[in-house]
This record gives sequence, structure tokens and C-alpha cells, in this order.
Amino acid sequence: MREENRRVLAERAPRAIECAERATIPAGYLLGEIGGRPLLSVEEMPLHHPGQPEADAARWARGALDRIETADAASVVVVGLGLGYHVEALAERFPGPITVVEPDGAVLRLALEARDLHGLLARVSLVVEDGSEELVSDGPTLVLGYAPALLIPNGVHRRALERWRASAARSGMRLKIMVVSPMYGGSLPIAGYAARALGELGHEAQLLDLSPFYDGFRGLGGFGAPRKQQAELESQFVDVLAAGVGAAVEAAEPDLVLALAQAPLSVQVLDEIGKRNVPRVLWFVEDYRLFTYWREVAAHYDYIFTIQEGECLQAMQAATDAQVSYLPCAMDPEVHRPGVLDANERRRYGSDVSFVGAGYWNRRQAFRQFLDTDFRIWGSDWGGAADLARVIQRQGARVATDDAVRIFNASRVNLNLHSSTYHDGVDPRGDFVNPRTFELAGCGAFQIVDARAPLGALFSPETDLAVAHDVAEMRTLTDYFLAHEDERRDMAIRARLRALAEHTYAHRMEAMLSAVVGAQHETFLTRRRAATVGDVARAGDGPLEQFLARLDPATPFELRHLAASLGDREGALEESEAIFLFLHQFDELYLQEHRA
Repeated sequence: MREENRRVLAERAPRAIECAERATIPAGYLLGEIGGRPLLSVEEMPLHHPGQPEADAARWARGALDRIETADAASVVVVGLGLGYHVEALAERFPGPITVVEPDGAVLRLALEARDLHGLLARVSLVVEDGSEELVSDGPTLVLGYAPALLIPNGVHRRALERWRASAARSGMRLKIMVVSPMYGGSLPIAGYAARALGELGHEAQLLDLSPFYDGFRGLGGFGAPRKQQAELESQFVDVLAAGVGAAVEAAEPDLVLALAQAPLSVQVLDEIGKRNVPRVLWFVEDYRLFTYWREVAAHYDYIFTIQEGECLQAMQAATDAQVSYLPCAMDPEVHRPGVLDANERRRYGSDVSFVGAGYWNRRQAFRQFLDTDFRIWGSDWGGAADLARVIQRQGARVATDDAVRIFNASRVNLNLHSSTYHDGVDPRGDFVNPRTFELAGCGAFQIVDARAPLGALFSPETDLAVAHDVAEMRTLTDYFLAHEDERRDMAIRARLRALAEHTYAHRMEAMLSAVVGAQHETFLTRRRAATVGDVARAGDGPLEQFLARLDPATPFELRHLAASLGDREGALEESEAIFLFLHQFDELYLQEHRA
């Protein structure tokens, strides 16, 4: 390594020295010279123009500047140092911060040996090894991949590019996201959790809650129509809801639409949304074998996330060109948390053993083994389970989320048996983890869960959770942990800590946006971005800016949002506040007259 390079790196990036010095040079990495200029080739592919590296670098920099200007980027990340010619050209033309990522230690070592880069190294931030450091930026950051480096066969530069684009997606980018719920079912509350998590991440999330339409959907049965006509009525009802979603998308102009499983989005409406260049995302939080409607709509989404891996991903990838990825369920810390119950609540909700969920076939068979314990079953669809009738609570009524959390907290042992329509107990093909697993963990509630293939990657079985491979083992574990309160408590605490650290909906939404925005990084950067209160407040120091500085900086700078932010204001309004409320009321009256 040249001494002048070492001196700069010792102060600015000491890890780069360590990385370069321990790197070995593979046989295919060849450092040569043409016309007095160093040239590096990897596996017979030159990383710079053989005869005119500076001129070629200048052309690359001009193209990069065009992309920076289009994206209105405040900073740049370049993945791939090569011998530095292209970065030097960019640094001469772009005044903002530049981060250079070189994850290949062999390339880094050869560059530091071949060229005097101390001036460049003093100008840029150099990141080495896996490029996993979090991006910090005051504005939009454009992540550029240096094409020759991306072609190196080991793929480390391509992987680093994906990671840094994902990091850029999490930093300084505020998106307007519409979350579309189903009318009913297990994914309905998840839509709300996802929308709240997106807001926590700094995005403007609009939840399109379609649950109020469920009563109307069920009411169609009141016509007494024959089965075929009934199906047609239900299909037409869903088509109306889909058209409503399309109208909402047209009005709100979101940057992205996220639909939960069973959201009523027809192929026609999905195609209309696609024509608006709005990415369409489906989070399929269902068993793909039981709910097969995905075959009709998969090809009309851009991104699909599933709670199953393996065969599920393969089946969906065969049905669509969308990017298909695994994304398990999670829990909402604002909802699923330990609670202090009074004596009355403990009597009402508590028991030694409990289960919350629907009465699937395998549960009806398995739970007979617990009738000699202090056992309660909560949830719907238990009709006809005569042998279990005495332990079914509230005559099989559906359990609200708040009550479910109370039950989790009041029960000494929570059984968590995944549903199956064709097994008597534990499904040996269990290839997904249900939301209840994460929700119980979030509540700090002890659970015994049936063995599931993905479970070991999410929690530590036997440390965070008690895991049963069959119903007999579930009963044995129940008896054991009822008698060992300290072990039960410690395991529940560990599960909660793990859930908080890794399994919140904020974690899931961050992963989802990293995949979506990372894949379309420049497209999202160039989207029209609505000004926020923070943007306007930073523009000056007048009365308007001083007033806005008191509000949440992420609030969109629109009358309706400003008025909403003043809704909880206590005491007399200041003049500036009263002006905004008056303008909002005037605007609303004008719109009503215009619509009339």
C-alpha cells in the first residue's frame, strides 16, 4: 500500500487498511499498465478503459450527474472503487457527499498499491467489506453501481448494491402508501398494524379499511337467491368495492399500494393501478394451498410477499413475473404487550390453559386431551363440537383483539396449535408461522406451539418457546410448565425480547420497503414529493416558519393535515392557528359547493 494512501486512511477509514492488508489476490486479478496508467482486470474483464481511463471516467461521471440531477439527490453512494478513475471524475463535478463502497478486499488492496489516491480518499467516505453500515443523509441519496465491478463473478458488488439501495430506501425518503384491507378475516387487523408501522417509519400511510362493508356483503344472503345467483351477487359486490379502491387510488395518488390477503382488488383495477405506474404489492398472509385465488391475481402484482417459503415461492414464481419474497407475520408492540389485570379481569379471562382461535378440525380433535384441566376455548366456528361445549366461552363469539390480549396475559399456558382441515393434530407439513405466535410473544405470554419448519429461524425453540411435535407432547409440556412457574416466566420474557428486537410490524414494513424501493430506487427518488411541514419550516425564520416549527415535521404541508394537527390544541388559538383553521373551513365549504 502506498504510504500517502495509508496516512489518509489511518485517520478517515482505518478498517480499509485492515481489509486491504489481510486480503489475498486471486489468480484472476491482474494489475498491469498501459501508457503509464495502471489497469486492473478481473477474470479477463478490465475495470477501466484500457487506453483512455480518464476520458472514459469523465463520460461515466457525466452520465452519473444527469441521474443525480434527475433524482434531485443530495448525496451519492458509488458501489465499486476499481482503480478510482471514475470516482475521481465524479468528485471533480459533484460537490455533495460521496460514499464509495468496495466490498472486495482484493480490488481494494490493488487500488491502494497501484495509484496515489490520497486526494480522493480525503474527499470521499470509504466503506469496505460487506458495506453493511447504515446510510445517514440529510436528503435523498442516489446509489450508483459501477458496471464493470458489478460483473465480477463473485457477486459481492451486486449484493452490496442491493443492501445500499435498501439502506437509501430507509433514509430520507417519505412515501405515500395506501394499505388496502380485506372485508374480514385474519389479515384484516394486520392491515391496520402495517399502516401504523409505516407511519412509525416516517411514511404517510392511508388505511383503506373495507371492514364496514362486510355486513352488506353478508346481507346479500337475505335475498334467498339460489347458489349460482348468490355467487354472482357476491362477485358483483366485490367488483364494486374494487372499483372503489381504484377511485381511492386515483384520488390519493399514492406512491405505492399494499394489499393484504383477500383484499377485494380485481384484475381490471390492478391493471388500472399499474397503468398509473404505482407499484402494486400483495402481502399474502394465508396458506397458499387453501386460499388459491392468488392464481388469478398474482400476475397483476409487481411484488408478492408470502408467509411460506419453498414450494409456495416456487408456485407463485411460476405464475407471475412479480418479485416474490418471504415475509413472515409479526406483532404490534402498541397492541400486543403485557397488561396488568385486576382481580375481576383475571376471573373473567384467566385459566390454567387456554386457546384463542377458530374451531378447525385438528383443534377439535386435539383439545379433547385437555378437558380434565382448567381449560377455556375462545373464538368462533366451534359449532357442533359437543364434547368441547362446556369449555367454549361466550357461545363461540368472535374475540376482539383487546380481549385476546387480556386472555393471553391471564392464561398460565396458551396453546398455539396451527389450523389444519385434514390432520387430527399437528400438521407435519407446517411451513408457516401464524400471527398468534408473534402476538403471544409480544404480550410476554407463555405459549406451547406446534412444530413448524420456519420456527427455528424466528425464535429459539425450547429457549424462547415450548415446542410440541404432537398432541401428546403438547399435553406433557402443559403439565410440566404448569408445575414450573419460574421456567414458564423466563421463557415468556425471552420470547418477548426476541419479538421486540426482530418481529414487529415495523421490522416487516422496513424489509418490504427495502425490497420494493431498493429494486426501483431511482424511480422513487424521481417521483414528485409533496412538501412537508419540516421542509417549509427550514426555508426561513418568519412567522409562518416559527408556527410550523411547533408541529410534527413529517406532517404534509396541506391545509387538511395542518388543520388536523391543531385538532387537539388546548386553550385559545393563536392568530396563525386561527388563520389556518379558517382557510381549511373555507376550502371545505368551497369543495362542498363545487360538488353540489
